[in-house]
Amino acid sequence: MAIRYAALLAIVAVVGCYSNKPDLDFGEVQGKVTLNGKPLQNAKVRFQPEVGRPSYGATDADGEYTLYFMGEPWGALVGANSVAITTENMIEDQNTGETKFIREFLPKKYHAETTLTAQVQPGANRFDFDLVDEKKRK
Repeated sequence: MAIRYAALLAIVAVVGCYSNKPDLDFGEVQGKVTLNGKPLQNAKVRFQPEVGRPSYGATDADGEYTLYFMGEPWGALVGANSVAITTENMIEDQNTGETKFIREFLPKKYHAETTLTAQVQPGANRFDFDLVDEKKRK
């Protein structure tokens, strides 16, 4: 869980402290991600608009996420967004400082070759994604 917050802090550090909301149309975005009917914890969710910067979020223990744009909880740009969900991650051991890579276990159709989309509207939006992995279902 500390890695998720570290990643979000890194994004804020890279883009700087953005105190004023950009003059763009946003829709607040929250939702839930499940895999084979169970909440998917520690997944990263990315909404990529047709034009502009993406928004990111991370799922909690219940599979719930909130999207952030440039480190702020503004949601995602209004309009059509391609959605990618990934479980790939890097974790740093607090004792040794070594970085461990966690391999992706979701099918490519949810990240590298995503077919997921979302039409973000102004105001509050909720997008739940019920992912299915036939290999893990059996």
